[in-house]
Amino acid sequence: MILKKLLFNTALLLISVFGFSQNFNVQELGKAKLVNVSGGASASSVFYSGNAVRDPFSFFLNGNINLNIAGLYNLPFSFSYTNQKFGYGKPLLMNRLIIHPSYKWITGHIGDVSMTFSPYTLSGHQFSGVGVDLTPQGNFKVSAMYGRLLKSSEYNIAYPDIVPTYKRLGYGFKTSYAFEKVNLGLTFFRAKDEASSLSTPIPFELGVSPKENASISIESSFKLLKKLQVFAEYANSSITEDTRADGNGKGSSLSSLFLNKNSTTSSYDAFKGQLTYPAGKGTLGLGYERIDPNYRTLGGYYFNNDLENVTVNATQNIWKDKVSLALNLGLQKDNLDKQKQSQMKRLVSSINADYRPNEKLNLSVNYSNFQSYTNSRNQFDYINQTSDYEYLDTLNFRQVNQNASLNINYLLKNDKHLKQALSANFSMQDAINQQEGRTIEGGASTYYNSGVSYMIGYPEKDLNFTGSINNTYGNTGSGNSFIIGPTIGASKLFFDKKLTANASTSYNTSYNNGDKQNDILNFRLNGSYIYLQNHNFNMGVISLFSNSASQKNNDFTATLSYTYSFDKIKLRPKREPETEAVTEKKTAEPVLKINFKDQQFEGTRDQIIAQLKEKQLDLHSLPAESTAHLEHLITLATLTPDDKDLKEKVLDYLEAYATEAETLEKYNDYFVQACQKLENDMKQRDESLENVYVAALGRVNGHPMHGVNEADATNRTSYNSYLKLAERSDNSRNQLKNHRWMLNEIALAAKTPAKEIQQNENAAAFGEQAVGAIFKLIKEKKNAAEIVNAIQTKAIPFYYDLAIKNASNDEIDLKYIQK
Repeated sequence: MILKKLLFNTALLLISVFGFSQNFNVQELGKAKLVNVSGGASASSVFYSGNAVRDPFSFFLNGNINLNIAGLYNLPFSFSYTNQKFGYGKPLLMNRLIIHPSYKWITGHIGDVSMTFSPYTLSGHQFSGVGVDLTPQGNFKVSAMYGRLLKSSEYNIAYPDIVPTYKRLGYGFKTSYAFEKVNLGLTFFRAKDEASSLSTPIPFELGVSPKENASISIESSFKLLKKLQVFAEYANSSITEDTRADGNGKGSSLSSLFLNKNSTTSSYDAFKGQLTYPAGKGTLGLGYERIDPNYRTLGGYYFNNDLENVTVNATQNIWKDKVSLALNLGLQKDNLDKQKQSQMKRLVSSINADYRPNEKLNLSVNYSNFQSYTNSRNQFDYINQTSDYEYLDTLNFRQVNQNASLNINYLLKNDKHLKQALSANFSMQDAINQQEGRTIEGGASTYYNSGVSYMIGYPEKDLNFTGSINNTYGNTGSGNSFIIGPTIGASKLFFDKKLTANASTSYNTSYNNGDKQNDILNFRLNGSYIYLQNHNFNMGVISLFSNSASQKNNDFTATLSYTYSFDKIKLRPKREPETEAVTEKKTAEPVLKINFKDQQFEGTRDQIIAQLKEKQLDLHSLPAESTAHLEHLITLATLTPDDKDLKEKVLDYLEAYATEAETLEKYNDYFVQACQKLENDMKQRDESLENVYVAALGRVNGHPMHGVNEADATNRTSYNSYLKLAERSDNSRNQLKNHRWMLNEIALAAKTPAKEIQQNENAAAFGEQAVGAIFKLIKEKKNAAEIVNAIQTKAIPFYYDLAIKNASNDEIDLKYIQK
């Protein structure tokens, strides 16, 4: 009852804020542009011809558009729609509409959105509903949400592998207050399944029941001894596994006070603490984390649990910042409740060194020794689902890894006439896969990857050529495998850099225990044309030819897309020649000088405003509200009649600009870190996905009905069983195909310098969707691990959607197959 009153009063507060805080200068409104539209919309189509089971034609519509009213109100919204369907003819949740209206420090979220309050409560779970962030100037911040976390899905006896779900509703809030020396935060989240949302009885053996959950998190950060930064978070989650059960619930944990307890109610705790101390040109850190076995909430797709970690980390720049070092050491253990037959303890470590002696040479070395678990449903189980209705089995699976890598980049020449660069990389991964504490058969493997690439460019001709050769050698318990092949490519700009053309071809051959397995040749062509700085047309063609001992495959994929941007695309606005009257006017106007840090602005009022607008163009990929705020400050400077006030307005703008530029730099760095972490995690997942596909394919090929036409099948029961096996094999293949497309794209981003990451097309597109939420975390001074985790949570479904659209049905390279 108390909670309901609190939520009601919060709603009244929001209404009053919207109703009475919208004051603005009517004169400025009359002078400024009433409505500003930014963002864009795109439409694309895919044509396919080949041997894969895939629609020959599919299309996608999406857009991100922001309406700014009088420089004060923002109304951003996004949408997506596709005719493509996934799994049993049911569409994946790709057709959605999202609106993020904002006014000053108030931002709303409406539609199919996601929010993150804490890693232990609400953590990136998508919901259909409403949310709000209140971030006024001052010490108090509030976020709240309400919506449907899961929609009901009836049990269908025709598809027994699809687990039904109850309709799940949830709500929660997060508040924080910054005192003079201490920051405090409180998070509450509650979710409950509607037992009446399903009409079809569910078989008992499926173990599906309506659940209820309440979780609370309390966090604090403060400084000791002026420099020592302390962060701590305690979380408590209570879950009723079956709301229909009888009996009285035991326990009196904090979160259990907010749900209906019965005999199936359990409560779990989690704690995390971090100490960070600046030392020299780096930091020293000490961390501790403990999560009870079975800890989870209904507000996330995955939760690590049953673990206790003690970590020590350090970073330092030495030799005049030419060498950057990062060291992490940790002690891990599980089986905290002593219920398992054995406990695993392990010392884990990683070291990264980056050496840049000059502008031409960059060398980096990395080593890590760690283990990963899949004994709980993690984010990659979510990634690799083929539909919202498929749930993957979980295994008590452990992988112990050693990884080492060396990357060398050397700039041979860099001037206006010629650019030449050479790069080489080498990596080693040694893995032991264990299940129930024992190494599985064939579970030990070592892989070596290496590659050399060369790039030559002619800047004056806007022409570049690249060439590379890569190889992979793997050694497992059953033998060895080897893959090698070259790639060459070229790119050229035409028509005053409005047309970009790219072409590449690659060839690779694979061997297993010395026997040749297959040859794969592919060609890729892509062209992009910018028309009138707002229209972008793109066309791509991929043709693949695969030849193996068992079959030949020829696939052809063509994509055509159009994008309209309300902002100008990549091109600077053209400057009109000045008339004599304009020149005389500028000569008569007084010349102003404004200094800001190491920058100086000099000229007439109009010239300085033009310099600010020119500067604004250099800051790409900002959240819509940040861009609107900077444009609003420029508008205020434009409308200021007094030269003294003009200087103050310009300085206000430059202060805000510097803040946004610094935040953007941090965002780019965190994004690259997140991609590096994702790449590592996905590499670990790759072999298990291939093994699942190979096993499924083997069951299909070994079925008595394999190769039998449906019309010739006399045993319908056996043939229907074969069709189900074939469908599961196709799903496993799609999982592996999408996973590897994601891995390639994320690996490319992970190897891109942070200052160049926005030149990556997919990274820039991701930024348009997620940069607002990540900026918020950075400005709230969240720790790096939380920010990187938030980026990962958002990047996974984003890149998965891209994989569904773009992953070709080329023959899958079986890297780990055993004879």
